[in-house]
Amino acid sequence: MTAQTPLDTDAIQAALDREDYETVITQVRAAIAADPAGAVTDPVIADWIGRRFRNIFITECEADPEARKHSEAPFPLKLVDPRDQREKIAGKMLRIVSDAEIHAEMPPAHAPPLTNTTLLFAPGLLTGLLPNLAFQSVWPQIENRFGLRVLAADSHPMRSTDANVADLENAIERGIGVAPDPEGSLITEADNPTPPGDVLLIGYSKGSPDILSLLVQRPDLAPRIRGIIGWAGAIGGSYLADDIYQQLTSLKLPTSTGDLTKDVTRAVMKLAPITQIRKIDRRIPEYDIVGAIRSLTTTARAEFLAEHRDEIAALGIPMFTFTGATTAFDVPYFQFRGTMELAQKDLHNDMQLVQAQARFPAEMGTQVAMLWGNHWDLSYDAFPWYTTMGSTKLKDPFARRAAMSSIVQLMAELGLLD
Repeated sequence: MTAQTPLDTDAIQAALDREDYETVITQVRAAIAADPAGAVTDPVIADWIGRRFRNIFITECEADPEARKHSEAPFPLKLVDPRDQREKIAGKMLRIVSDAEIHAEMPPAHAPPLTNTTLLFAPGLLTGLLPNLAFQSVWPQIENRFGLRVLAADSHPMRSTDANVADLENAIERGIGVAPDPEGSLITEADNPTPPGDVLLIGYSKGSPDILSLLVQRPDLAPRIRGIIGWAGAIGGSYLADDIYQQLTSLKLPTSTGDLTKDVTRAVMKLAPITQIRKIDRRIPEYDIVGAIRSLTTTARAEFLAEHRDEIAALGIPMFTFTGATTAFDVPYFQFRGTMELAQKDLHNDMQLVQAQARFPAEMGTQVAMLWGNHWDLSYDAFPWYTTMGSTKLKDPFARRAAMSSIVQLMAELGLLD
């Protein structure tokens, strides 16, 4: 079977029609083993993958006290809320899900100890400069529960996607990066780390275009990449980056700057007022704020995809998209204006990206779920109160642990993690 040969999914559809989910799971896994990229872009299989994730996710949230708590209606409405627990969770954590999906009785997901594949996380812009690291409290739990090795790339917080390929190479080829511990400890060459074998890549925000740049520069790594997940990934860039880039170019900053001038620090703070400037204490000569933002503009991403989408698709790596959606009333007050601007283009935006910008092209992969959360809540724990500039919208209501656990189980079920 090749990516150019249409899949025969009649048997899978027939099993779906009679709700024979065990057969669906077995046949979808076989289809992905035969042709990973072709299978996940098939409409029948793609639809199943979305339904299966949402089913696992709701079940995981049911078992998570924090997820259940955040899913309750506010007092006193919760006293008369007629919905059952699954309906409450779906309404809070998922943007689009049908009643039939919420109550579908599917087999429980099961993931045996996953010791042969490494989950490699590519973080986003400003990583290390915000009050927390993305998924900082989640990764230790994922490792403990599934026996899965997790490693985050030590991606530079402010340089271009092309430049950050070196950080991904360090992680994949040398095991150098950030450890999955609560402190986010650095793993350096001096630690003599063991390089990963096969990897499942997850790119958050700018991490997704960083990964796509890796594929273009290092296609020889493709046989080791079992799959790629875009988690609120800035695949098509951001309209907000367009505006910021115009403002930055008016400052006439040097292309790369190792000295943190007042203009540079002001530019960083404009990106995110809660940036911890005092954390800018390493890799300072590599800062390239103009290059970092330019690589996130819609123009730069469109040019990249126009030039490279065919060669990336030809690598045959299955890709999966998870997007976010929020409202202007569920974001920090200093992100309100940007969210409103995005809403003029797409009401379903996550305060940084609209839906079209956060999805891999259709020939590369499939859309799995639209999650109910803003761009930061999807990945970050609650920021300490003294770093929030008085915002009450940084309290992490999204169920990140349940979501990541569900992804791990889904990928294992599909045969992409073992």
